[in-house]
Amino acid sequence: MQKPGDPEKAIESEYETLKGRGTREALELFIARHPDHPLAAKAKEEMKRLND
Repeated sequence: MQKPGDPEKAIESEYETLKGRGTREALELFIARHPDHPLAAKAKEEMKRLND
């Protein structure tokens, strides 16, 4: 039986995947799923850059 994966690494991977899509919607999805995670702040910063 496999050991469960590292939840932090899973969130980081999800962030990178969604950020890579380069859309506001993808970043909003990450923020909605992980609003209290430190990467949510980075996602918000990335959304600001997309708006510029």
